[in-house]
Amino acid sequence: MNELEKDLMIFEFDEGVESFQEIEFADKEIRELLNSNLIYIIVNRYNKEIWIWHGSNTNIRMKFIATQEAPKIRDQYGSDFKILAIDEDDESSKFKDIIGIISKAE
Repeated sequence: MNELEKDLMIFEFDEGVESFQEIEFADKEIRELLNSNLIYIIVNRYNKEIWIWHGSNTNIRMKFIATQEAPKIRDQYGSDFKILAIDEDDESSKFKDIIGIISKAE
């Protein structure tokens, strides 16, 4: 786990209840958890950002639910947190650095 990951919390979409459940990742890096079939909400407490990470195999219904649930999660941490959507394989450099994704071009 890198230093910046200590300020992160991650929630995984649970299709059974159509909601997000917090998951622990103390012994892993976030990049190891990301699954192309799921959507994750990642709370970055340090930068006051909430990322909705869409796996490449997710559907519109899952994305809609994520957009509805992200503000509820944000409100638990502070209404001044910014919500950003990120698609798999289109992550910003900042996001990649924070969660430890290594670019395919590298």
